Amino acid sequence: GINIPLKSERLAQYFKTFRKELIEITHAAGYEHPCQFKMSDIDVNVDDHYLSKELDRTYLYDKAIVPFEGMQALKDCIYLGGKQ
Repeated sequence: GINIPLKSERLAQYFKTFRKELIEITHAAGYEHPCQFKMSDIDVNVDDHYLSKELDRTYLYDKAIVPFEGMQALKDCIYLGGKQ
């Protein structure tokens, strides 16, 4: 059968590693937070004829610009447990 405690530990480790790598990619792209990515920043491999296409052109979706004032503003946000 499935060993639930072992699977939950492995899944937790996967997400911890994924979060770390996402932040590293974000910083390498010159951003402070992943919400700052624009759809045109990311290319997706789609097929053999057009090897890659921008995310917005692939999914025909324009992401709304997310206001981001910096990590300190997130830390201080009362809705995220910051100062009241």
